[in-house]
Amino acid sequence: MQKIIPFKKEILFKNTIEEITSISMDHHLHREDYAVKGDFTVEGEYKSNSGTDTFHFEIPYLGYLEDHFDVSNILLDVDDFYYEITEPNKLSIHIDILVDKLSEKPLLEEEPIREEVIKEETTREEVKVEEPKKEEIREPLVEPAVATVFSNDVVQEEAYMTYKVYIVREGDTIPSILEKYGITEEILHQYNILNELNVGDKLIIPNEQN
Repeated sequence: MQKIIPFKKEILFKNTIEEITSISMDHHLHREDYAVKGDFTVEGEYKSNSGTDTFHFEIPYLGYLEDHFDVSNILLDVDDFYYEITEPNKLSIHIDILVDKLSEKPLLEEEPIREEVIKEETTREEVKVEEPKKEEIREPLVEPAVATVFSNDVVQEEAYMTYKVYIVREGDTIPSILEKYGITEEILHQYNILNELNVGDKLIIPNEQN
């Protein structure tokens, strides 16, 4: 596999360039890991307003190759070189760097996703999208025995305390929850730790029923 890396550089001359009469380019490129380093030597002669002059420039170069390539056996060369006079005293050079014997690294097989991870992610998603769940826990609350005026028998009445489990949603506040269920903050504190209210927290809401 081959890859072309374009490189452009503006060179400023001390005199006005009327004509480039000769020009040559040489390179000293090498690889360091995924970096291509080195320099280009551009030299020649040109006609200026003061006669014929020579020029010589050492141009440093640093480029990088993508890390998905195997670069252990690559060869570096120049595929193309051309120039143009862009201003009276400025020369623009264009160099196409050829990188040969590139190869793609083999793709690594992805590790199988463990089943428990899938279950965990699914559970988190369900908590986000489901409507708040209300679970009822009933336990008997025994009232003191009450004697009737008609007999000596003791009648025992049973009352039940119902608990609702409320999952906190975005925008909920303690005052809004108290108003929703008609309870006081003191009662709510008896069944919950309310240091901080976060989305997804579960609150026990007591509701006494006969």
